[in-house]
Amino acid sequence: MGQPLRILIVEDSEDDAELLLRELRRGGFEPAWERVDSAKGMNAALARQNWDLVASDYVMPGFGGLEALAIFHAKGLDVPFLIVSGHIGEDIAVASMKAGAADYLMKDRLARLVPAVKRALAEAETRRAHKCANEALCASEERFRQLAENIGMVFFLFERPTRDCPGSISYVSPAYERIWGSSCESLLRDTELWLKAVHPQDRQRLVNGLPQMAQGTFNDEFRLQRADRKICWIQYRTFPVRNEEGLVYRVAALAEDITERKRAEEELAATARQLAKTVAELRVAQDELRQSNDKLTQARQQLEKRVQERTADLVAANTELREQINERKRLENELLEIAENERRRIGFDLHDDIGQKLMGVSLLLKAMERSLGQKHLPEASQTEKIQVLINEVVNHTHNLAHCFSSLDAQGDNLCALLKELGSNVKKTFHISCSFRVTGALPELPQDVTSQLYKIAQESVSNAIKHGKATQVTITLAQRNGGLNLIIRNNGVPFKANREPNKRMGLRIMNYRARTIGGEFEIRPNGNSGAVVSCRLPFTNGHEIAKISFGALPPPRLSPGVGLGNSLAVNGH
Repeated sequence: MGQPLRILIVEDSEDDAELLLRELRRGGFEPAWERVDSAKGMNAALARQNWDLVASDYVMPGFGGLEALAIFHAKGLDVPFLIVSGHIGEDIAVASMKAGAADYLMKDRLARLVPAVKRALAEAETRRAHKCANEALCASEERFRQLAENIGMVFFLFERPTRDCPGSISYVSPAYERIWGSSCESLLRDTELWLKAVHPQDRQRLVNGLPQMAQGTFNDEFRLQRADRKICWIQYRTFPVRNEEGLVYRVAALAEDITERKRAEEELAATARQLAKTVAELRVAQDELRQSNDKLTQARQQLEKRVQERTADLVAANTELREQINERKRLENELLEIAENERRRIGFDLHDDIGQKLMGVSLLLKAMERSLGQKHLPEASQTEKIQVLINEVVNHTHNLAHCFSSLDAQGDNLCALLKELGSNVKKTFHISCSFRVTGALPELPQDVTSQLYKIAQESVSNAIKHGKATQVTITLAQRNGGLNLIIRNNGVPFKANREPNKRMGLRIMNYRARTIGGEFEIRPNGNSGAVVSCRLPFTNGHEIAKISFGALPPPRLSPGVGLGNSLAVNGH
């Protein structure tokens, strides 16, 4: 039984095709074949099944080897294509090879057919194996990247280690920015930055351990002194990556933030010392109390009583604390509701009271204009101008009333709501207000959509009313594992002499952000205006994190920066 071979023969001569098949059988192959002699037939044969080999005559009536080769390449096949012809010169053979043919043979020299087929099949198998290896390598690199970027530890990769140094850093995971407090790009520019950030008292010990790191056998703890002066404890371990000869050609390292663990160990040690001290004191007390059993019994009873009283006090204090927390939650929610109701009331007052009275003034001026016009007095034209101004005030009052009263977001599509907000601001205040979305956004619960919309609405309103901004941009983006709402304006710059914690409007926006588990922040927008941002973290994939609503700290502001005019809320 010969080696199976599926071969497509592009040949107009049955006899030549039979000679080709006979030579293949003599060479140990068992061909399953089909002969075609036109482009249509070749396309149909290629579509019907997969082939191990294509052998084509170079010259045929109305259809030649180059045309067949073009159809073959158009299908994107990765199998050998042989040119077998009785009339072909060296220049044509070279052109065929450049066009993608695996080999060319003469019909009168078919002794080369079997070796050529075996060589072409081996090369095709090598290409397929190489392609599979590349695909496996890409998949492995992707799994490595996902693993390195999603673990909580920092992953370092050093290249070309020496005896005294683990080498240069070729990769560092994103967790480096969180733990070291500096960017990954800066580390790749200066690969010793990670070592320079080590606490001065621990740095020399780490430098002495560089030869161990180069061998991938280092495991130690040290302190990290970040740029913000924060001290962190790091557990640092290195692992060797060896080549086929067993030599270390790459070093991997893991750096874990163990600050909390060290703090717990210190607390445990302090507790143990205190416990030992207590035990020693108890032993002394026991020796003393042994002299009088009555005193010991009395002391024990008193101790039990004090424990019970203290336990009762703690239970009562805990109950009271929970009640205060619940009351604070209720009051803060009431504060948000009061602020919204107050804005609606202001809007209704503008529309029902001031707007109606201004309309009455407009009607009186219209009557006065007619009366003065009938008397042909020159004051008639001045009265008309006053009426035009009154009408502009009426329209502006109506727009403000609509802006104040339409506080609630209608619907759960945050993008549509923010886009509509920008359009309303353009139409009402005649300023530039744009909205854009970056990245794929997750599905948001109704309360999250409502609070984000209100934060954006309040920020835009403040930028216009107090910041005197002429340009506002609203951005909704997914980045750094969270959903970010950013509102920028070019209004009045910050004033550094303001107290941010006393700004009622700012606290309300902060409350809104914290009720949905967000982080609220304000910073300068260069030399003019401000940037208001609210970030919601993701838990898994694109799911918005659920964070309990407890005591709310004041929002974050840049050092030395107050609220300024552009961030005042409701005049507070």
